[in-house]
This record gives sequence, structure tokens and C-alpha cells, in this order.
Amino acid sequence: DMEVMDFPDSGLKEMDVRILEQAVKNHIEKLKPHIVATYPVHGISGFHDHLVTHAVVKRVYLEIRDAGTEFPKRLAFWTMPDSDEPTSKPGELPRLKLTEEDLIDCIFPLDEDDIKAMKESLKCYASYQEVIKKIDPVEQIGDKAHFEIFGENFDPVLDDLTKEM
Repeated sequence: DMEVMDFPDSGLKEMDVRILEQAVKNHIEKLKPHIVATYPVHGISGFHDHLVTHAVVKRVYLEIRDAGTEFPKRLAFWTMPDSDEPTSKPGELPRLKLTEEDLIDCIFPLDEDDIKAMKESLKCYASYQEVIKKIDPVEQIGDKAHFEIFGENFDPVLDDLTKEM
């Protein structure tokens, strides 16, 4: 499941981080998920909202875990593997920030419903539709989801985020 919170698109860097942290904490405490997923430290696109989101979610996760709470059990960073291939046409858009393959801990296949959900979720980025069309992230992601898992290292990589929790 995914929930998009009602914060200003492109405005997280201007917000009081404590408001964001409290909203994330409240949401996690309400759902009591086993796994929380967010952006990796590089934010994939380097977009400041993604960078702020990573920092806020990671800090809240650590705070909750330090309190001895049973949930969440795992923090995962959705990412894309770095193959050194260009992620955009030269001169058009900046190259995406991707994760070195040895840092990826989980790869699992996506079905048609997953791919449809990704396309639908990108519609919430109202001010970035032109960029999304140019980059076509769903095409770049393909049929596999890649995750870094915070504080854990798996070799071989997992094929399911819920394994070995």
C-alpha cells in the first residue's frame, strides 16, 4: 500500500522538519507496518523532496526502533541499479542517481498490476509530468523492484522484502 500525504510538491525543504517527522511517525504508528519503504539517500532523481523524505523517514524509523517498538521491523529504500547506462538523453535531463549493484539487498519481479500501480502513483507529481514523460521511470524500472535494506546485507539478494525478518 502507498499513501501520499498532503504536503506541498517541491516544498518539503521549506517546511519545519518536525511537522514532517510527526506526520510520518503518526502514520507508522497507525498502520504498524512490518516494512517501511522510502527513497534511498540519493533520492534517485536527486530531487530535494526525495532527499528530505529519505532523511525524515529514516530518522523516524530509528526513533521508533530505539523506543523498543516491535514495528516496523525493516526499513527499505526503493532504488534502481546503476548499470552505467545513460538514464536520459545528453543535454536534456540530469542523469538519475542510482545504487551500486553490491548495495542492493532485494530484487523481486513485478507483475502487470504492480506496473499499473506505479504508473498511477506517478500522477500525484502534478508539477513534474513533463519530466516524468521524458524520463519514463516505469520503462526504466522494468519488471523488477530493487531495494537497499537499511542495516542489513544480503548475499545472495532476497527475492522478497519479508524474508529473513
